Amino acid sequence: MSKTENSFVSGIKIVFTDRDFRTIFISLFIIGLSVGGFMPYLTVWATNTLHATSFQAGFLFVPMSIIGLIVSFYLASLSDKWGKRKPFIIWALLIGTISRVPLAFTHSYTIALILLAIGGFNAFSFFFALLNDFIVKKQESKSQAGTITGTVRMAFSQGYIFGPMLGALIIDHGGYTLLFLLSGLLSLATLGWVLFALKEDSMPQTSAHASSKAPAGIPSVLIAVFVAALFIFAGDSGRSMYLPLYITDTLKQSVSIVGILFTVTSVFELVFMPLGGYFSDKIGVKRFFVIGIACQVLYFVLTSLHLPLSGLIALQVFYAFILSATMGVGMVYAQSLAPRQIGLATTAYMTAIQTSAVVSSLAMGSLVSVIPLPSTFYILAVFAVVSGVMFLFMKQKPAGEMS
Repeated sequence: MSKTENSFVSGIKIVFTDRDFRTIFISLFIIGLSVGGFMPYLTVWATNTLHATSFQAGFLFVPMSIIGLIVSFYLASLSDKWGKRKPFIIWALLIGTISRVPLAFTHSYTIALILLAIGGFNAFSFFFALLNDFIVKKQESKSQAGTITGTVRMAFSQGYIFGPMLGALIIDHGGYTLLFLLSGLLSLATLGWVLFALKEDSMPQTSAHASSKAPAGIPSVLIAVFVAALFIFAGDSGRSMYLPLYITDTLKQSVSIVGILFTVTSVFELVFMPLGGYFSDKIGVKRFFVIGIACQVLYFVLTSLHLPLSGLIALQVFYAFILSATMGVGMVYAQSLAPRQIGLATTAYMTAIQTSAVVSSLAMGSLVSVIPLPSTFYILAVFAVVSGVMFLFMKQKPAGEMS
């Protein structure tokens, strides 16, 4: 085994041999199953069960995004000051269970809107803030931060691959009632796993310096991170929304082809997530991240060129590499911009994902009926350019501030 291969494999091995990293990995896998199991079917459920209009079904995501944005930022700031993550993870998982289970029994659109808004506060960003805490605490892990983060991020992707399959199976045999009950049960199972496996004696001792070193409020660089990340993920949301229409309406392919193309990306994501993290460790987090955004620009430009189906399949493999930079390495870069406010930095980056669907809907929704569908991907390319320029001029903090 070469030195490069050994370094890459050892980074992955750390995740599965270290109890703390392994706990976070398993937690994110279960969360991926839970979210992936019900989220793709939310609009269909709202239309069929709640008799919502198409606009109302799409609007379900808006309060969820707004509440998630406001509450998560506040609590992330609080976790930085306290220097503790576990209590926030526990409460987030408990709220996720409480907000999801009643959906199984409601037939009211208003109640569904409220429950989903409450569920907008999630544990996702706190897990990654805790992951960074562990990487800083464990000296041997620092040089492999990208590989470790990419591997752990892969856990959520794995769950999200199997989640929709599991969700479809449950809907066929038990309907939406069983779907939401199981999703809530998975959230509860994650809570039980965290309480059992995340031991207090292994938690990073950050509280001693957190209150004195963590600045008050949200620094301007993290506001810039949120805005720049919003452009990245608005592009990703636009791809999720309009690539299926491009495939079925423009290329005249079946819905099953849509599933195949998105599955191709998810499967290759399992390879590129840890691999992308490894290369970011070697060439630098910022450099790899900016390269990933440049590749996203290229992806959207090529997608707009009326490529045949074989070309689109190749592009979906390419997009898996892009996700390794934007979803995985990008978060590490965001954390390096505000190392004394890891919770806030992680939340600023991750909540951009929640809010991105609103931005892409507003930007592209009206244009789809005016210009040819493939041409709308140029808008997403512009989003990526804006994001890349913003991140390019952000400066990482000195290494001394990272601990």
